[in-house]
Amino acid sequence: MDATLRFRSFDGTSLEGTYTNGAVETDVIAILIHGITSTRDEFGLFSGLAAHLAGKGIPSLRFEYRCHGPSKLPIEAMTLSGIVNDIEAAAAAALTRADASYVHAVGMSFGGGLSAYWAAKTVVPVKSLVMLAPVIDYQEDVLGQHGAIVDGNLCEEMVQSLQQQGYVETDGIRYGGALLNELPFISGAEGLRQLKCNALIVHGDADSVVPYSSSERFAQMYEHCALINIPGTDHGFAVGDDDDLSSPATKEKHREVWNIISQFVEEAD
Repeated sequence: MDATLRFRSFDGTSLEGTYTNGAVETDVIAILIHGITSTRDEFGLFSGLAAHLAGKGIPSLRFEYRCHGPSKLPIEAMTLSGIVNDIEAAAAAALTRADASYVHAVGMSFGGGLSAYWAAKTVVPVKSLVMLAPVIDYQEDVLGQHGAIVDGNLCEEMVQSLQQQGYVETDGIRYGGALLNELPFISGAEGLRQLKCNALIVHGDADSVVPYSSSERFAQMYEHCALINIPGTDHGFAVGDDDDLSSPATKEKHREVWNIISQFVEEAD
């Protein structure tokens, strides 16, 4: 059964999510953290995962962090630390709602590396971390791959954009100055380095948005981080040119991913 859950982040930002109850009583709950410009349902990947986990007896909370979903904040007001605080608030709300003691964190794309960072820093007992096609190096993803870093600093073109417009734009997404200043210091790599639980990366080797090679590199760096490839799939585990993740072939891949996640979570318990 699904229920809407409303809560507030550290700075008072109002947030909303969907709580899905498990079939049996348990002491854990899964927190599902979406990608940038997406929603709590992740084109069915997360809503389907919530139903799948519920069938395994695991409740979940999927929610939109700031600047997404019901939030009225513009995307350029988003910060990495703000999202981390939103995950913390979601975990607290979920633990209370489920009367649970432990969390499994599942982060998708832009939410992946931040889920790792949060899991490493929080005092909430995190039993496991799953990252789906994750952005791990935020500076490289937002700026570096676009040639926007020169000699360790923001390039002049981006400086001018920031001064004149109050944001820089890459891949059609606006990033404000506050987030840009966080990029050298907040990363999924730092989260993985400090993580105290086991982590799993699930990624498709045909991903055109977040390179599969990034997941390979970080999985090789940390013994407690495993990597599973979903061969031939694009971002969101899409098969072919399936931008809205609706094709039957993509949905079949989603079911494969759900089974991988639930098995990993159950083994962590």
